Amino acid sequence: MPVKNTVFATLLNARKMGRKSKQKNSFIKEKMQNNQATYSADLDAQGDIAPPWEKFPHYDRYTIGWRMGAGETWLGKWRDFIQEMPTDFAVRLAYLRRHPPAPYNWADFVKETLHPELEERLEEDDVDKTYLKELQNLGLIASDIAYPTWLAQQDGVAWPWEFDETPEEVARNWTRYLWFWSRQVAELRLCPDWQLPVVPPVWAACAPALQEAQPGTPDFKQGLLTLTRMLSANKLTPPWQLGLSLNDFADSYEDDMGYVDAFRLWGMSAFDDVEHLQKFLNDTDAPQAWQTWASKHFIMDL
Repeated sequence: MPVKNTVFATLLNARKMGRKSKQKNSFIKEKMQNNQATYSADLDAQGDIAPPWEKFPHYDRYTIGWRMGAGETWLGKWRDFIQEMPTDFAVRLAYLRRHPPAPYNWADFVKETLHPELEERLEEDDVDKTYLKELQNLGLIASDIAYPTWLAQQDGVAWPWEFDETPEEVARNWTRYLWFWSRQVAELRLCPDWQLPVVPPVWAACAPALQEAQPGTPDFKQGLLTLTRMLSANKLTPPWQLGLSLNDFADSYEDDMGYVDAFRLWGMSAFDDVEHLQKFLNDTDAPQAWQTWASKHFIMDL
């Protein structure tokens, strides 16, 4: 008799678990359908709102673009979409894996997406201590990942003079985009059929750099123009290799900034993680004083 009761109880529990599983799956399906109805105009082919690091890879983590305009709007929609998503680990992991890995400095957002139950309990400083390894092992974050994410979205080349009139304006206002474009063009320049389009007269100073991959003699007083010429050639030379010192840094964001300040502007846009930055510093034999300066001015979390 006890055996029969045990078997009956086991079968009963199995049925209950089956009903709960069906109810849970039905709830998840309903949630996802509600999301699709709410965000239908913004959903990608997979029925998702793409994470911000995929939608705008040319926006660095701390750009003002996330607090105004299209970036702010998308970030708000994405947060709402994630908030409506079922909290199941498997569902959220599957969502994140349907999209490119995030740069390291988005790790806090990835952690909160994957573990919504921990959002209120963990400080940002705990991301690297507790969850960074998990996110790395799951393939959800990666070093220098924004550029390949951006490149995969490109259909041909969008030339920088299509965004702003002068090289200086592009270097100042579209720094990260200019860096990504520089890397893209460097790859295209290797193709036998590479041809430079007609360069507007105001961009004539950058034409030789684009055509021959030679930036020419740097003008340390015209920092933004020099930066654009170097990026046009994809041959950016750091200040310490040009004989400049920390005394040449004026901490300026003005249009007439010198080269060290323009280099700072580039570095703030180029690096999303310490690993990528340290590789650049090592490859260019940066003196310790410059490494300390870079760690202070190039903002990143991890």
